[in-house]
Formats: sequence, structure tokens, C-alpha cells
Amino acid sequence: MFDCHGATPQTAMKHLFVTAVAAALLLADMGSGAGPCAAADARSWTLTTADTVATVGVSHHQPVMIRLEDAKTHQNWLDRPTAVPLLDRVWLGGRERATQWGFQRAVQSRREGTLRLVFTNGLPALALQSVWRARPGRGPVEHWVEIENRSQESVAVSHQDSLVLGRLATGPEATLCWIRRGGASATTQGGTFLQPLTNGTDLVLTNNCDWGAGDSPVPWLAVQLGGARGLFVGWEFSGLGRVQAKGEDGACGISVGLWPGFKTDIEPGETLLIPKAFVGCHAGDLEDGSYSLHRFIIEKLRPTLPQSVPDPILTYNLYLDYGMTNATESDVLRSAKFCRDLGFEAFMPDAMWYPECGDWRWDPKRFPRGMKPIRDFVRANGMRQALWCAWSNGGVSEDPGALSVRGTNGHPDWFSTNTPPDWAPGPHYGAKLCFGSPEASAWAMRKTQRLVQEFQLDYLKHDSDPIVNLCLQTNHRHHYGVDASYWATLGYYQVQEALHKQFPQLIIEDCSGGGHIKDFGIIQRTHLIATTDMLSNLADRQSIYDSTYAFPPLVLQCYTYDNNFPVPGDRPGVFLWRSAMMGAWHIDPTDTAGWSEEETESARQSTRIYKEWIRPMLKDVKVHHVLPRADGTNWDGMFFWSAPLMRGTLFVFRPDSPEPQRTVKLKGLSPDTQYWVWSENGSVKSGVSLGRELMSEGVGVRLENRFNCDLVHVREAKQGRPVALDPPGRFKLRSALVAADYFTNRVTLRWTESLHARDYRVIVSDDPRFTRVVLDRRTSRTELELRLSPDRRFYWKVEAHSIGGTRAPGGNSGSFATVALKPLPKGVVFASDLPWIKACAGDNNSVRRDANIRGQTIRLGCEYYPKGLWTHAFNDSTPADVVFDLGALNPFAMFAADVALEDSAGRGSVQFQVLVDNVVKAQSPIMRLGAVYPLRVPLAGARQLTLRVLNGGDGNSCDHAAWGAARFLKAGTENPFRQ
Repeated sequence: MFDCHGATPQTAMKHLFVTAVAAALLLADMGSGAGPCAAADARSWTLTTADTVATVGVSHHQPVMIRLEDAKTHQNWLDRPTAVPLLDRVWLGGRERATQWGFQRAVQSRREGTLRLVFTNGLPALALQSVWRARPGRGPVEHWVEIENRSQESVAVSHQDSLVLGRLATGPEATLCWIRRGGASATTQGGTFLQPLTNGTDLVLTNNCDWGAGDSPVPWLAVQLGGARGLFVGWEFSGLGRVQAKGEDGACGISVGLWPGFKTDIEPGETLLIPKAFVGCHAGDLEDGSYSLHRFIIEKLRPTLPQSVPDPILTYNLYLDYGMTNATESDVLRSAKFCRDLGFEAFMPDAMWYPECGDWRWDPKRFPRGMKPIRDFVRANGMRQALWCAWSNGGVSEDPGALSVRGTNGHPDWFSTNTPPDWAPGPHYGAKLCFGSPEASAWAMRKTQRLVQEFQLDYLKHDSDPIVNLCLQTNHRHHYGVDASYWATLGYYQVQEALHKQFPQLIIEDCSGGGHIKDFGIIQRTHLIATTDMLSNLADRQSIYDSTYAFPPLVLQCYTYDNNFPVPGDRPGVFLWRSAMMGAWHIDPTDTAGWSEEETESARQSTRIYKEWIRPMLKDVKVHHVLPRADGTNWDGMFFWSAPLMRGTLFVFRPDSPEPQRTVKLKGLSPDTQYWVWSENGSVKSGVSLGRELMSEGVGVRLENRFNCDLVHVREAKQGRPVALDPPGRFKLRSALVAADYFTNRVTLRWTESLHARDYRVIVSDDPRFTRVVLDRRTSRTELELRLSPDRRFYWKVEAHSIGGTRAPGGNSGSFATVALKPLPKGVVFASDLPWIKACAGDNNSVRRDANIRGQTIRLGCEYYPKGLWTHAFNDSTPADVVFDLGALNPFAMFAADVALEDSAGRGSVQFQVLVDNVVKAQSPIMRLGAVYPLRVPLAGARQLTLRVLNGGDGNSCDHAAWGAARFLKAGTENPFRQ
């Protein structure tokens, strides 16, 4: 038989010749000991994809790969035929027996692209199929094994590899490439590794999706011979296994499959699947091989989505921003409105909507109307409804529908471990189901399908470590310990497969703690893989850099937290957004109440650019790693090129680098083709260049300030001049408006509109040469409000940016002088300047003077308070008190403060009280974010003052409380602030 998918007549003739030669070699190799199947053993078959050609035969009753070559150069990787050894022993009735496999027949299906080589064993009666598959189009050839128990007894089988490449003729110049998945954080657990293949190399890449193994390698390995050609292998399974490469005598041996020592039972009539592996060849460099694999994943592995679903969909996640488990229906609806206003397409309540882990229903206390009002709003506004759920995690809820480890509805034998009597789950993680339990898998199938049906979901995200490696139960499908991960993986796959079959329009995301399950098995059951759990600019870019060697950016879900991690670059703005826009961008705001209009507009503009320019490319994009992996200091970036669209984008980042300019050499362009080059923020000179110039001389990019970035667009010139490539129009500066308050000058800088401008860069300095920059900020508006020091002269200039370039105004720069501050009335003393006799705050915090928890100026209701006290409520009835001894101070007539949740809090709830000599004299209502309440308390004759904060009766999550401008006034002093 001969299979030549997509082969030319010349290629077909060559392969017929190769097949004949291979048959002769096999006959010579078998000798007189070939046995009764010698005639059958002499046959061979060729399987072909657009990239890879594999010739397979049978020798000594074993499958043999005779040739392995890329479809372009036809250079053979094998220096001799290499066998795929079949398992050599089984156990019957507890007794070990050696196997004696005999080849029976070959069954080829051109429709499925498969070749099945059938072998049998006499005692016990077993049938083994070595299955090879070559599907039309780009990508590798796959191989797997199916073992059928035809006996009347249970048979325990030993380890069987999925793929073996015994001797790859690599020579002395071969390099091995592999990547770590970077689960918890790509910064500490990720990485791209290149190492020379030498004699004695023994590289073992252990596939392990456990929560504690976020640094486990992706089950993928590439072998590259310079820039001329390469080969890659991978494993289509999430359970414990390995990819192993050994170097010896200028050759490389590779084996892929379950962990050696694997053992499990096959029941009578049952067929055991040895997971699929693949091998792909390519001409060119490492990224040529990656592109071949990307097409294979998108076209062959990943479940299809309806054409009506934007892919990848722009998703907005609600977790930290609205108080987490304190969030109410109104909070969630406010978040959904913000999602709509930013232009995101799916709204996802995350780990905050249920009463407790394992009780997967909308909390009846906080959401008495359930999900319906939220879903109705989402649908009415043209968005899709998404939901987070860790449905494989159990707790202790007594609700009849809950997944519990004990109680009347408990199923302790479904879980991988036994829990002690006083055990309690975490907020979004609990006891782990073992899907080696058929009952657990059946429950999960019903539960996931009920979630989708009851809540009418368009998108379901699953989280929190669903596949266990170890299980202590004895009544599950696994029996030997070494097979627990295998059966747990298959059980989990069955749940996801049934969900997709029942709801083919459903978007399914694998989160699992963020990038812990990142492999070629899970992508066949989900549409998106969370790429890392460190939702920060640097980790996102590192993860995309690493993961795109194996996975297309289309499937890599990149989350962004703003200001959650204490690192530069995580402010809400394009540096953060674009760090995730290289993949499936998933925004997860943490502090929208504190966003400025400029920051909000940056998200709106980024969603528009993503939809119009970036996302269409991701469907068929080739990824070029044109700069080194991001390290937080040196410039980094990647170039994406879409051949079908004839355009691409260079994502370029200047983090904490002192260099304002970098030349970047592009890749993947046609040398003699002309290309338009321009950028979103004017960092490059727009114009037309030849491909060879862009690849040999590069693109000069200038980013003036640190933690800045740009999108440099490249398009074939034959498509015409890009729309809106006009440079910014003329504009001029207007006079600055200056007003003083008690602490700072409020300055409003203004200018006229510039035609075609996308945004403006505003620079303020305290010297006319702008050698000392006080402020460097971008805005889409034609004015900017600042707070600056008094009694100083400042100089300012504005640059208008369009896709077509940059323009300065007529006159170039302006100047203004701030004025003296408004004098405080005599007799005003701030509490933050006085000693206290006691101060306590909840959640392991301390009371802070004149700053919030981040060391920034206190802000209440979007107003800044340079003076004040910051504190935090306790989780119980314990008061967060600050106590002053008035007897030790000058006599005061009044205390006053503006009280509120501090703007960086999120969605907490607190109550403020003022006690005079331990008696409550004034109190606020329960305060939520955005509301500010003035308190004034007479102090005549008082000896002690207590400023008290209590939680709002719903715990202390996000209960950041502030006493704005907390002050004492002497008799006859005018209150200088809010009345």
C-alpha cells in the first residue's frame, strides 16, 4: 500500500522507489528467522503530510520506521530502520508472562489517513494495533498503540512507549530545544532552553501537570540542525509521562510515552489506549517547525468553534475588582457595564459567585435572584456569558447539590485522599476528585452540563488542579499507583469531551491554576489554555515567548492584573495590555475605581486595535522571536507575520532599559517585496522598504521613556497606502490654568486638537532644555490635569501621535508658574502629625500616616488627600482603633475628617465611628467605594479620642479605610475642608 496525500507525481515516483528498496532491506534484515509472516513483513507503507514523510514497515514482528524526512528536501533523518518495541511482558493471575507478538495484517484507511498494523499474542489472548496517521495539510505524523484483551481474565500490562525513534542521524551540529510551561509564574517556572546534543546527552522531560510542578516541561522537544532543517516530537496526553533524548556516536535516540514502570489492568473485552505521540519534520529554522505544529494544533487538534464566535474572544474577568466574595448583584452589574464600555465580548464572574468551594450555586445571600439579572444584562448588551468554576474540587457544604467529602450527601471515596474530621476547603480550592473513579466522572459530566444548561453559559472556565497523580483509594479504576495519573487523565478528558459534544457552541477554557496543564492532550478538549498564573506584564511576555515555540498564540490565554503586583509596568495602560495582546487577551481588572480617564481610554483603544488588526492575524500567524526573551531590563519583542493577510506586527517593549532606541531585524519577509512600515505610537519613521532591508538592516524604533512599547505594523505595499497614515495635523498649546489648594497646585494643561492624532504625549520639566523630566504621560484628550509643587516654574511640551508619525505644536513648548499654597487657618493640626497611644489595623496591617497601603497619596472619591490616616478593618468584631490622648495635647474644640473606602480598595464595606471618652459621638453609614462622608465631632472637655473602623458585616475583604484630612481644630478656627 502507498499513501501520498498531496504528493506530486515526481514525489510519488521517488517514494515508490524508496518503498521497494525498503522492502528489500527488510527481507535482508529478517534472515531465516523471520517466521511464518515473512511475506507480510516485507511490505512497507508511506505516510505523508504537507511537511513530513514517514515510511513504515514491519520487521521481526515489530513496527519499524524505515525513513523519516521533510517533504521539501527529502533528507532522511534515520541512519538505519528503527523499531518501535512492543511491550515484552504481561501478568495473568498475578504471574508474569513474556509476550510473543506475531504480525497479522495491515489495514489502511485513506479517508482517515491511518495505517493500522495488527499484531497478536497467544497466551493471554491479546491484540495490539500500532496505528500511524498522516492527515492532509501541515503538521506531523502521529503514532499510538491500542491493546485489546481478548482473554476471559483481567490482564496486567507493562510499559509501552507511544513513539520510539532509535537513531536520528543528527551529526555534531544538532541542538535540542525544549520549554517549561511556567505555571505559577513564567518568570520563575518558565523558560526556553537550547542545548547542544553531545555524546552522553540524556535529557528527560517529565510531563507533570500537578499544581506543584509549574516548571514541568511541555511534552515537546525539537532537534534543530542549524537553520537548514529540524524535527520535533510531542505527546498528546496530560498524565505522567516523559520525552527522552539520548546522544550517542553522532546520533540521537528519542522515546515518548508513559513513565517507565507503568503498569495497569485491562479487563476482558477492553481496549487500552497508549496515548498518541507525533513526529514532524521541516525545512528551515526552529520557527518553521513551530509554524507547522501551530497549523496542526489549530486545524487538527483543537475543537472547532462556531464561526459566529470571535476567536479568540476578548474576555473580561471579575475577581478582585469588586470585592471578591463580598461582591453583590449590583457590584457584578457595574462590572458588566464596564466590560461593555471597554469593548470586551465575554463577561466572566470568577471565583466570587458561590457560597463556598464545592457548593457550585450562586450565593443566595448575595445573589437572591441568582444569575438571571446578570445574564440578562450581558446578553442584552451583545456580550457572551462566561463563568469560572472549580467543579472538580469538593468541600463540606450540606447543600444537596454540593460536592462534599462528608455529611449526608458526601462521597469521600470519590476523592484522591481522605480528609480529617476538621478539614475545611480554601476559598476556591478543596479536596480533589480522582477521575479514576467512574462515579466521580459520571457526577462531573452531569454537573458540568447542568451548569451550562441552568446558567445558559456561552463559556465555561475550569480551574484548580483537576488531574491527580497519586490516589489513596482502592476502589478506583487504577490499581498500582503508577497508573493513577493515567486513569485520572482519561476520566477528566471524558468529562470535557461530553461537555463539548452536548454543547458544541460552548467555549471551554483550561485554567488549572494557570498554565499547569499545557500540552497537546488538553488542547483537544478545550479551546484556550491559561498560559501562566502570574498575571503581570513581564510574566505574560515571557510565557508567550516560551510557549509559542510549541503552541499557536491563538490558544494561549493571557491575563492582565493592573497594580496587583508591586512591579513597574503593571499600571493600567498599553504596556500592560500589549504584553497580553500577543495571545488571547483576557483582562482582569483590580482597581477600576482608581483608573484615570486616560487609563480607561487606553483599554478601549487597545480592544479596538486587537479586534481590527491583531486578532485576524492570530488565525494563521507565524511567530518570530526577533529579540531575546524578556528579562524586565533589556528591550524585548516578537514579530508576528500573517502570509494570508500579507501583513504583520512587531510587538516591541522597552522595560527598564537605559537605551531609548533599538534596531530590530525582522524575519519571514520576501526579500524583493516592498512593505509599508508604520506604528501605532509613532516610534518609527513611516515609509516603504524592501523586505531584504527590513531583515538585514532592521527597523529603528525609538521609545523615549522606560516601560514603554509600540506596535510596529508591516504590510505588503501592493495592498495600497494604509488608511489614516497621514501625519498629525497642526495644533497649538493653550495657556495653562493654575489653582492652589492647601497642599498642591492643580494645573490644567490644554492644547488644540490635532487632526489624525491618536493620542498626545505630554512632557513637563523644571528646566527649559527638558533635561530633568518631572512628568511624561500619554492621553487621548486635549487637556491633562496635574498636581505640582508650589512656587516653581515649569516647562511643558506636547507631541501629537498618529499612525503616520509625530508632530510638535507651533512654538514647540510653553511654560507656567505655580503659585503659593492657600494658607491653612491657624489652629489646624493634622492627626497624622500627632503621636497616638494606640493604633491597630486588621489583616496584618499597620496604620499608615499620609499614605495608602501602596505608599501612594490617599485618594477618596477620586480626590487626593496628602494628609490623613489609612487603616484596615478586622475580619470579626474587633475594632480597628487609633486612640489619641487629648490631655497631653493642646486643647481642641473639634475633630473633623472626610471618611471613605480608599480608592485602591476595590469593593469592600466599612463603617467609621468617632468615640469621645469611649462614647460614640458620630458615625458614618456603611461605606462602599466611591462614597465620601464628612464627620465633625465637638471636643470640649474631652480627654481621649478614638477613631474606629468596623467591617460592614460581611468580612474584611478589601476593607481599606481612610480618614481623609483627619484634623483637630482649636476654638474659633474655620474648618478649611469639606463642610
